[in-house]
Amino acid sequence: MTEPRRRGRPPVSGGPSTREVILQAARHVFSEQGYEGTTVKAIAERAGLTRPAVNHYFRTKEALYRALFTSTRQTVVAAGADTAQARETLSGQLAAFLRSASQVDSRDRSYARFMAASLLDAFRHPELGDSAHGQLADVREFVGGAVRMAVEPGEIRADTDVPAVTEMLVAVLWGMGLYAGFVGTHDQLESVVAQFCRLLEGTLW
Repeated sequence: MTEPRRRGRPPVSGGPSTREVILQAARHVFSEQGYEGTTVKAIAERAGLTRPAVNHYFRTKEALYRALFTSTRQTVVAAGADTAQARETLSGQLAAFLRSASQVDSRDRSYARFMAASLLDAFRHPELGDSAHGQLADVREFVGGAVRMAVEPGEIRADTDVPAVTEMLVAVLWGMGLYAGFVGTHDQLESVVAQFCRLLEGTLW
């Protein structure tokens, strides 16, 4: 009986699905082993592909890492911000953003893990800093806009230090991402988000 061959250079028709398989495997490996500890060979093995197959889509490890940043910004950050804009209150917008981000795939925590771990990795490796700053800037822009909108109708005090509150909330969101990726379960995150909203609304205590 002939042993099935592992996939080498993929056909053009399988491009998009194969590319996503590689990205998913890379999210897992990078978040588990860090940028420095990850090899293209390890990603290929996790994806069930050969190294040449991965290199067909991404020439270098850095190119693959940057593609993951782009994918995360589109799938998690941009999508979460779009969903949140339909809410009228600050707490509602932040809750919608968190829920949207955590529900990209409730069975796959690699998105949250990659966002949390990659930020540290990018600051350790200056050549990746622009990608990390871009991702962080997207979250900061969303949060800052939500805070400013909350000031206008009197939801929060007019003398609020918007930049400081924005940074505080960005820190909280990244902490939530760390919790979602490495610590709590999906159900636990739902409970944490609910209590966080009560805190923002002033009904927790």
